[in-house]
Amino acid sequence: MRERGRPKIIEDTDILNAALKCFAEQGYEGMSLRTLSTDLGLSHSAVGQRFGTKDSVFRQAVTVEFQRFFNAIRDARTSWPAELSDLEELRALIHSFLTASASFPALGQLMNREGVEPSARLDFIFEVVILPQIAPMIDLLNRLRANEQILPLPMRSLFFLVAHGAEAPFTLRGFSAKFDPYDGVLDEAEHIDAITELLMRAVTR
Repeated sequence: MRERGRPKIIEDTDILNAALKCFAEQGYEGMSLRTLSTDLGLSHSAVGQRFGTKDSVFRQAVTVEFQRFFNAIRDARTSWPAELSDLEELRALIHSFLTASASFPALGQLMNREGVEPSARLDFIFEVVILPQIAPMIDLLNRLRANEQILPLPMRSLFFLVAHGAEAPFTLRGFSAKFDPYDGVLDEAEHIDAITELLMRAVTR
């Protein structure tokens, strides 16, 4: 039996996951390490003692969650053939990205907050966490454009169409539900298939 008054033991990954959700829902300024500690049933200073400053908690939480997200994309990609043409690889990556996005709405919420203004946090997210992971995607798009297989749209345009457009029903679930009377309850798999096909038709020559 745990000694009375002694903080319960919670795994680091659980704390960082809870922190990520707080940053996403409350914003960086609104998030409190003391409140997070209390909500987790820990002593007021427990999270800070374990992970350091709020900025350190933010960076660790973002890194862990994005790593889980990119792992989920890779897992989804395994349902496609290993060897594909560049054009079909683009299709597979868009589909896999959206499949993973459905399980990580907090990341979309976080980026909707952090992406508004330039900041050291945004620099960290993009340069340290995201850019190394999407480098192969950039190379793929460069080849497709060079071979005139897709329209010469900028990387930014396609990225935002997929990451902050097509995935919006997963992040903005309350807003998405307003369309239920017209479309029925969101069918995630149907949405992913339809959007992937739409985007591929839009970008290919």
